[in-house]
This record gives sequence, structure tokens and C-alpha cells, in this order.
Amino acid sequence: MGKLPATMPVTKVVLGVTGSIAAYKAAEICSLLRKAGVEVRVAMTACGARFVTPLTFETLTQQPVYAEVFGQPKSYEMDHISWAKWADAFVVAPATANIIAKLAHGLADDPVSTFYLSFDGPTVLAPAMNTRMLSHPATEANLATLRARGVAIVAPAEGLLACGDVGRGKLADPVAIVTAVLGSSSGARPRAEPAAPDSASPSTVTTSRPTDGSLVGRTVLITSGPTHEYLDPVRFLTNPSSGRMGAALTLEARRRGATVHLVSGPVSAQMLPSGEGITVHRVTTAEQMLRAVRDLAPTVDVFVFAAAVSDFRVAQPPTHKIKRSGNSLTLPLVENPDIAQAIGCIKEPGQITVGFAAETEDLERNALMKLERKRLDLIVANNVSNPRIGFDRDVNEVTIFGRDGSRRHISERPKSEVAYEVFESVLGLLTPRSPAPSATV
Repeated sequence: MGKLPATMPVTKVVLGVTGSIAAYKAAEICSLLRKAGVEVRVAMTACGARFVTPLTFETLTQQPVYAEVFGQPKSYEMDHISWAKWADAFVVAPATANIIAKLAHGLADDPVSTFYLSFDGPTVLAPAMNTRMLSHPATEANLATLRARGVAIVAPAEGLLACGDVGRGKLADPVAIVTAVLGSSSGARPRAEPAAPDSASPSTVTTSRPTDGSLVGRTVLITSGPTHEYLDPVRFLTNPSSGRMGAALTLEARRRGATVHLVSGPVSAQMLPSGEGITVHRVTTAEQMLRAVRDLAPTVDVFVFAAAVSDFRVAQPPTHKIKRSGNSLTLPLVENPDIAQAIGCIKEPGQITVGFAAETEDLERNALMKLERKRLDLIVANNVSNPRIGFDRDVNEVTIFGRDGSRRHISERPKSEVAYEVFESVLGLLTPRSPAPSATV
């Protein structure tokens, strides 16, 4: 069992327990919170109480359990109102697809959902359900809505599920959940409206993992987004890349302590992470992106080429807007530079290059051909013909192929989790740093 944080921003927590087989782990979460010196009260749905009895939590907390909305109140105030005034933080673990949908849409017909609507402090959800339920567009949309309101989501783990399936959906480790609760802010939960469908909330590319320092002292360069190749002054060739994957990679590299250069094509400002240790270089065309990468290359340890660079550009784009003439139009196209290949051919020993392959057929064959041609160390391949993943989606499913013949399949999951797996693969390729020479007197 891992260590809990030494400091506690919150001292009074309401734990919501819902109807999942993982409800038994809520007892451990409750116990960990108590051992950390936190006062705990438990709210349960009727289905949650069928997995673990309220008596279990009353024994652990030495407090009555809020298990019925219309139960006998202990005071003149209803529990969901009085508890909301008492608590510093709220955590729902496990959070089923049903309770996530209720919270997202403001339904309130059980102790957990009524408390949520009454509480304006920090809220943490730890989902637990079958992989298919978790990846269903309805669940994904509900989680996105809650993130946009400031709710923290502790991502579920992958493994053997109770139903016998293998995949993502297991309740996160109780220590990780408790760490998220104790690290939550004691301020009010923002009541912002959900982001518009065509602009992703920054929360779609954040990570709840603590910093780990595995890339401290390293410089990582990430290319991201599409490029625009102009046909004339007002029209251009491009693709649907939103920059989500590049943003997730940037945040993951920074979480690991790296100095990060993000070279991004035209994307929304929300897909351009900022902060200490992150420098954003905005470009438009493939040629501009190549120049920016080449200028930075001598200082870089790891290159991750996640941009969806347009393969072609107009050979000689006109300087004026092309007008309709009633006739067909022919514009000769020429190939754009292959940025990953260009860097792969000039990289220094010890520099790592990682490419992405967005394919619609023969995924493995095409990915391995690119791995060799571009002299990459790793290539991350995904099938963009699948409408559930890839371009302009919050989730992806990839296979990471290595030059050494290795391969790792990463099942469908948030792009922040894919970014984590990419850098886990990178770590094994990095050359250890030589210790600095000691000073002599």
C-alpha cells in the first residue's frame, strides 16, 4: 500500500457509495481516510447498500449512514442539506454509469445525487464499470460534462473485470482515490457551463497523476495539430486533427519533469497547454513546422511527432482568391517534407524519435514500413477509420511498435492515458545521464 500525503487540505469528507461490485473497496477508502485523520460520513444508493450494508460504514465511521432520502431526519434539516454545510469534499467511489449520468444531468432521487446538488465544494469521482459501458459515447459525454464543471475524475484501471472481460473499468487503487481527495482544493466547485461541442475543455487533456520526475533534466519536443497548406490566400488543405493528443503528450512529459517544446499547427487555444517548463511554438504550414523543429533539434532528447502534417501542398499557390469560372480547376500538388524522416536522418546518438501512424488499412504493415523509413525508435499506430477513436476524439486505441521488434497494444482509453503509455515506452530507450564531474578545490 502506498503512502498518503503528509498534508490534508480537507478534514471532513462525504463518501458516496453506489451499486458496483467494487463497492467493497469503499470500505478500504473509508478506512484510509480515517487513518489520515479525516472525519467521514457515508451516503449510499439503494443498490450500493445491496453490495455492502450500511452497518459496515457506520462501524468504520462511527457516524450514521445516509441511505434513504425520506428516512427519519436526525435534525430539522434534511441530511443532504446539513451534510453539504459540514463537508469539505465529496468523493463517489465507486461511481457507476448510472450515478455519473444522474450527476451530469442534475437528477436527484437518491442520497448520493441529492447530496451532489446541495454541495458546492470539490468533488471527486472514481468510475467503475464494464469497459463497453465506460467507452459508450453517453458515458464519455457525461464525464466530459462533469469535468467541465470542475469535478475531478480518477481514471479507472485496466485488468480482469468481474464479468470476465479484460479491459479498462476497474476501480482505481484506493490509495490513488484517497490521494486525489486529500489533494483537492477546499474552494467552491465552479459552476461553469459545459464547453461547446467544437472546443474541448482543457480538462479533457489533464492528468490526475502526481509528478514523478522520470524525465527531469530531459528536453522533449512534441509536434501537434494539423498544418494548413494554402490553395490561395483564403483556402487551404488540412485534416481534422484537433491537437488533443499533442496536448496530452505535452502535459504528460511535463508531469514527468521534462522541459517541453510544443510545436503546434493551427488549433484552439485550449489545446495549447501553458505553464512553467512548457514553450509553445505556433506554426501554420509543414515547412514552417520543419524549420521550427530543426532549430530546436540540437537541444532535444526525445522527439514525439504527433502532428497530422498535410502530405501535399500546392506547387505555386496563386496570390489572389480563385474565382468561379464554370470550368474545372487543376492545381498541381507537390509533397511536403516528412518532418519525422528529416529528423530521423540527422538525429544524434542518444536522441529518441517517436512517430504516429494514422492508418485506415493494413495497420501493422504500414506502421512498420514507416518505422523503418523514418528511422524511428517507436511508432504509435491507430486505425482512424474507427469513428470512436483518433481525430478530434477524447479517446484513442493504439499499438506501439518498437525498432527492437516489441509491440504493446493500448486498448481504448483517454488520450491522457495513451500519452502515459507512450512515455513509459520511451523511458526504456533513454541513455542514462552521465553524472556531473565533481568540483575540486
